[in-house]
Amino acid sequence: MKPEIRAARQLDETAPAMMPATPRSKARRTQEERSGEMKQRILAAAFEVLKERGIAGFTTPEVARRAGVSRGAQVHHFPSKHELVVAAMEHVFQLALAHGLELAKTAKLSNRPLETLIKDASAFYFSDYFYVGLDMLLAGGKDPALQKAVVQVVRNYRRPVEQAWLSVMRELGLPEAASEDLLLLTVSLVRGLGIRALWSPEPERVAQLLSLWQDMVGAYIRSIGPLPQSGANAEPESESEPVLERC
Repeated sequence: MKPEIRAARQLDETAPAMMPATPRSKARRTQEERSGEMKQRILAAAFEVLKERGIAGFTTPEVARRAGVSRGAQVHHFPSKHELVVAAMEHVFQLALAHGLELAKTAKLSNRPLETLIKDASAFYFSDYFYVGLDMLLAGGKDPALQKAVVQVVRNYRRPVEQAWLSVMRELGLPEAASEDLLLLTVSLVRGLGIRALWSPEPERVAQLLSLWQDMVGAYIRSIGPLPQSGANAEPESESEPVLERC
């Protein structure tokens, strides 16, 4: 064997073996992350069952099946049917709360606060969130504990949103008493139309009535005279277009 071939073989034998490259594995989720994800799946499935079957047809085995979890895992997170139902309502109402607060935050910049308020109220009172909550409130006559819990969930959602809207109206120069009156009237109108839609859905008619309401509010704003400016350096509004009239 030639010396150069022998030397090459010796070099190969003494060289360390090259390991094939392996792709990096994804970071493993923590137990807390997996538990949180499972809890979210259960809550989403619970609300879907409530939406489709109502509280009368709600069963925890059906929730577990839809969520793709064992009954033991479900009970670990929500030991009772009552706790699961209330937690599902809290979950979706929290989403609605975030949406309402965001609309209120941007209403002043839109220059059409009443239009944005109606948009917020419509998004809630024509939604599955409200209809499921209404079903649970009506069922509460047979289950006072459930009724009390649902009332608290609804209050926890509406109060922060309504306070945010009152703040917007006051910042735009509307007197406090008038702000409260217009907020209550607007929300009550939209809520009533939302309930009526359960047996008589008429979206075009609803849009027409809400547009009429905006015109009526504009006339009311004109009747109470010029609005005070909300800031020391605020520029005066034109007489023909007060800020709350641009709704």
